[in-house]
Amino acid sequence: MLKALRCNSLERCFQRVTSLAEARQALAEPQTILWLDLFNPSQEELQDVGAAFHLHPLAVEDASHKHQRPKIEEYDSFYLLVFYTVQAEPSPERLRVCELSIFLGERYLITVHSEPIPELEETEQRWTRNVRQLEGGVIVLLYSLLDTIVDQYFPVLDAMVEQAEALEDRLFSGELRQRSFTQDLLALKKRFLTLRRIAGPERDVLNVLTNRDNPLFNEHALLYFRDVYDHIMRVADTVDLYRDQLSSTMDANLSIVSNDLNKTMRTLTAASIVLVVDALLAGIWGMNFEYMPELHWTYGYALALTVMAVISLLLLLIFRRLR
Repeated sequence: MLKALRCNSLERCFQRVTSLAEARQALAEPQTILWLDLFNPSQEELQDVGAAFHLHPLAVEDASHKHQRPKIEEYDSFYLLVFYTVQAEPSPERLRVCELSIFLGERYLITVHSEPIPELEETEQRWTRNVRQLEGGVIVLLYSLLDTIVDQYFPVLDAMVEQAEALEDRLFSGELRQRSFTQDLLALKKRFLTLRRIAGPERDVLNVLTNRDNPLFNEHALLYFRDVYDHIMRVADTVDLYRDQLSSTMDANLSIVSNDLNKTMRTLTAASIVLVVDALLAGIWGMNFEYMPELHWTYGYALALTVMAVISLLLLLIFRRLR
């Protein structure tokens, strides 16, 4: 599905575009900035857009294949950026990750995605409201898009941080280390890893945008992209910090579980020693020989039980003293 919005930077007005031919005609006007959004396009639609905007076939091929690494590639007349949006699923064990391919030209921006992305609607609202900055050209639109995407990382990251803190509190609150605790810990660590795989390469992309000497990025625009770069740095640093904290929590959990197991083994060992002594005495007095000492004692059975009880109690006292 094709959706486009054109902007006249001089008149500061916006107008919807309904077809690719109309988009090409609008782009022919020198003061027009065009945003073309393609939602779940077919291969033919992508090829038509690539031909209309003179996009390199390799870039069009990257946009048509999913699971690209976040990156930025420079071509003769445009840039290709791959970014990811992140949202929390209703189920806390998963993150909803959507891939977004961005073609950036001198006066146009093309976004390609296969799933609905709410950040695009917010970007459109921000772009249409910032009429005072329309002289900045398509860079203002790109900044609004990237800034909106990165800002949406923080609510997701804050929720994950709260879950990490809650897990740590559960660990040291004296509760039993159940199987669900380990499962929750591993699931949360996997979500941090997913976010790290996104934030790390995107930090490199923004680093390229803020340091590249290109006429599209003037000094005034670089200030805004440095702000986005600072935000993605905060996300990456927070993810690294809490990944390390979760690793420490997992190690502490394993240590506590091992300590509990050692306590159980010590208790079982003490009990087995007591029972082995009783079994030793019972085995000695239960030997089936005709001639043996103490065989015809009247109180032999009671004496044997008394000896067993005394020895068992003595061993229990010794083990308790030794903790």
